[in-house]
Amino acid sequence: MMILKNSLTILAMLFISGCAGVMLPGRMYAHPSGRTLQFQIQTSYGNGRMTAADPVTGEKFSGEYSGFYKGQESVVGNVGGFGVSLFKPPTGANAFGILVGDKGTTIRLYFEIKPGLRPTGHGTGRDQAGKEYEVFF
Repeated sequence: MMILKNSLTILAMLFISGCAGVMLPGRMYAHPSGRTLQFQIQTSYGNGRMTAADPVTGEKFSGEYSGFYKGQESVVGNVGGFGVSLFKPPTGANAFGILVGDKGTTIRLYFEIKPGLRPTGHGTGRDQAGKEYEVFF
C-alpha cells in the first residue's frame, strides 16, 4: 500500500511539474482598431514568458510576466498534542508583464489569473502611444 501511495505521489509531482512551461494560446485585442493579435503565455509558478504577433503590421512581440498569488492562507495549531497545519490554496493571481515588439511597440500588461490544470485569465494593457489592449487566455 505504501509503495502505491509513493508511486502515485511521484506521478502527481511529475504531472504538475510537466505543466509548468507550457505555452497557452490566447487572443489580444487592440483598441480602437479592433485588430486581433495572436497571443501566448507560459504556465508557471510565478513568472514566465509571453509572445504576441500582429498579423496586420507583422510586428512580433516577446516579453515576460511576474505573478503574485492572492487568497492563499495557512493556519498552524496544536490539537491534542499534535501539530496541525491547514492550507487554503490560492484563489487566483495578479500579474504584471511587458511585451516588446520588433518594430518598437512596448505594451505593459496587467492580468488576473485563475489557477487550475489549465489556468485561464484576462488582462488589460497600454502601449507607449496610449493604445489599449485586452487579453484573454
